[in-house]
Amino acid sequence: MVSSLLVDAIANPTEALQELYKDLKDNDPDAFFDRVFPHFSSIFSSPGALSEIPILDGQNPPHTHTDRSLVQFSAMIQDTSLSPEVYLAKLPNGQLGGWGLVDDAPGHNVDYSDLRECLVLWGVTIPGQLQEARDIDNEEHTPVQAHKYPIPGAKHVGVKIKVYDTQADSFRTTDLVTFVGILSSEPCLLYLVPALHVLFSQPYAPPPPPLTTKADPTLRDDMISWIANNGLAGDRVAAEWVLLSSLAKPLCLARFPPPPPEQSDCPPSLSRVLSLLFPFVTTIPLSLPTLNTTPFCPESKNEELHSGWLQLPKGSLCIVTESGVKEGTVTENGLLNLHRTQEMMSSQNLEYVFPFSKFTFETDVDFIITCEGSKSAFFQNNIILPLSSPAKPEDLYTPLADIPRPEKLDSFRQFAMKMKSSSVSISDEAAKYIQEDFVQERKDSGTGVTADDFIQRMTIARLLALSYGDTDITKHTWEKAKILDRERKQRPA
Repeated sequence: MVSSLLVDAIANPTEALQELYKDLKDNDPDAFFDRVFPHFSSIFSSPGALSEIPILDGQNPPHTHTDRSLVQFSAMIQDTSLSPEVYLAKLPNGQLGGWGLVDDAPGHNVDYSDLRECLVLWGVTIPGQLQEARDIDNEEHTPVQAHKYPIPGAKHVGVKIKVYDTQADSFRTTDLVTFVGILSSEPCLLYLVPALHVLFSQPYAPPPPPLTTKADPTLRDDMISWIANNGLAGDRVAAEWVLLSSLAKPLCLARFPPPPPEQSDCPPSLSRVLSLLFPFVTTIPLSLPTLNTTPFCPESKNEELHSGWLQLPKGSLCIVTESGVKEGTVTENGLLNLHRTQEMMSSQNLEYVFPFSKFTFETDVDFIITCEGSKSAFFQNNIILPLSSPAKPEDLYTPLADIPRPEKLDSFRQFAMKMKSSSVSISDEAAKYIQEDFVQERKDSGTGVTADDFIQRMTIARLLALSYGDTDITKHTWEKAKILDRERKQRPA
């Protein structure tokens, strides 16, 4: 049975908020703030209740909702540096203030003891989500504050988010949060922006795919074959490396041809393939204009934070293509962008630039680079894998035709999600075997095998164990890692 409180909150959230305020006999605004979050979150706590709330996203942008309607907005927090706003928590007529409520008869004497501050954030639709590709085909929607979205020129929804409760300070940039609140619009400079007055919020996580009925021992091989056939011109070895690199280590796919001239702006098919498997996949098409003129890191200008290509949510997979870079000059700004990208690949840190200071924030983004030569022209990578030849451009930039049936695709997604969230250990016996084996290999090869090789192979072994669903690195895993690394090195550059 559907709760009447739920029905009332969806039908008229403003009235539901005011009724809650009336129930508080002493009308103490500070006490009221602490009641709003638990009250409304409890109304929508039962299974399926949240899905009753209309969604604010690219397919349902702000103008499709009525003023002061209840909506849910799953967003990446782009900016937490906006100045707090002052509002009247209790209006002169004794009614509730805040949440976009104002005195209908201005001119009353204001009791300054009723002034409070609310936190102001800027949130955007989550970069790299698959729905982005089909979102926002409504020509009436023009994103406001477009410079606050990481992907230049991409259609999206940006919203001013106003938080009134005492937990407001817990939000951080690139956090993924589902905000539930009352949608209105407010003036910002010379135009109106959507404003969401938050009633409650919760951390956002991609919805898990439906559970399959039974484990499929061929699933890993099937997934690698599908990636190879649809994104890498049938190259299974490269597909296995792509699967492993999506877990942790940056990978450079060398000898990756550019798109055909008639498809010069087309991303590689691999981007689409991986976007069906992982929740957040972004492609950065490098070119001289992109490097020299577009921002890669967030930068504060005129007291607001402009976004950049690399301001991505944790857990993202970023594909960087180098085929669009032609002969010309990389400016100082372009060099800075390359340096920041390399730094993020190497240390998982991203610099935020402010007028008189710089701050570094931790990230969690995996990278795959595609380049035409034997190695990247711009980035240092320990793992470089040339594609098998011949790889024709038309085989790597084709529309995705072979999409698995829904239950198979759900199985692939489950597999990928489990890999990303699992961990592995190593037994004393396996550790001893690996150490002795490596020492012997160094003796046999002279100086051909280094400590860096050992570190890299251990990383590969860990990723292999994860990809097989194992909880331990075994002797077999180690031997498989050696073979995989040897095959990679034997490929013609």
